[in-house]
Amino acid sequence: MPFGSADRELLRQVSNQLGQITADLAALKQQAADQQHAIDQTRQDANAAITTGLAEIRSVAREGLARTNEIVTGPVATIGNELVSIRGAIGQLDNQLRAVAANTLAAPEPEREPAEDTRPEPTPEPAATTEPGRLAVEDDDILRAAAGISAATLHAHRDTWEFLVKHAGPDQHFHLPATATHNEGAIEVHVSGPSLVAALTSLNRVSRTNPDPGTRAIAGHLHHRLTETVEDIVTRPHRGDGAEPVRIVIDDRAAASEEQQE
Repeated sequence: MPFGSADRELLRQVSNQLGQITADLAALKQQAADQQHAIDQTRQDANAAITTGLAEIRSVAREGLARTNEIVTGPVATIGNELVSIRGAIGQLDNQLRAVAANTLAAPEPEREPAEDTRPEPTPEPAATTEPGRLAVEDDDILRAAAGISAATLHAHRDTWEFLVKHAGPDQHFHLPATATHNEGAIEVHVSGPSLVAALTSLNRVSRTNPDPGTRAIAGHLHHRLTETVEDIVTRPHRGDGAEPVRIVIDDRAAASEEQQE
C-alpha cells in the first residue's frame, strides 16, 4: 500500500507529540534540579545556623562559668583567710589563758637560805666592752627596712602560713592579704611591710617565750628566714622600679647529690 499524505500527517503528529513529551521531561528535570538545589541550600543554611547557635551557646556558657568562678573564688579565698585569722586569734587567746592559769595555780616555792660560801672570792675579770644599744639598733634597722617593703611575695606550705597567722595575726600591724594562691598544699600571698614587721616581732617573741620547744623552733626558723630577706634589703637598699620584687620562699630542701648533678 503506497505511503500517502495521511500517513505523513500521522507521522508529523507523532513527532510533535514526542517533541512535546521531550520538552515536558526537560522541564520536569529542571524543576527537580531546582528543588534539589533549594533543598541543598536549605540544608546548608540550617547547618550554618546550628553551628552559629552552638558557638554562641558555648561562648555564653564560658562567660557564665568564668563569671561564676570570679564570684565564688574570691569570697571563698577571703573566708578561708578570715577563718585562719580567727583560728590564730583563738589559739593566741588559749595560750594566754593557759599561761594565766598556770601562773595562778603554781604555788610559790619557799625561799631557801643560801649556803655560806667559804671559798675565797675570785679575782674579778675586766668586763667585756660592748657597744650599748647595738642589738636594738640592728633590730630597728631590720624593722624599718621591713616597714618600707611595699609587698613581699611569701611562698610556703599552708600549715606554715597558718602558724604565721596564728602567732602574728593578733598584732595590730598584721593584715591578712585580700587574695591567696593555692597550689598542691602550698600557698602564695602578697604580704605588706607592716605585716612583715608584725611577723618579725611576734615570731621573735614566740621563739623566746613559748613553753613548747616545737613552737619555739618553728617561730625561730621563720623569724630567721624573714630576717635574712630583710637584711639583704638593709645591705643593698633600692627604691622604686629597677630591682627584683621581694620574694620569701619557705621551702628548704636537701642539696642534690653529685650523681644527680651529673
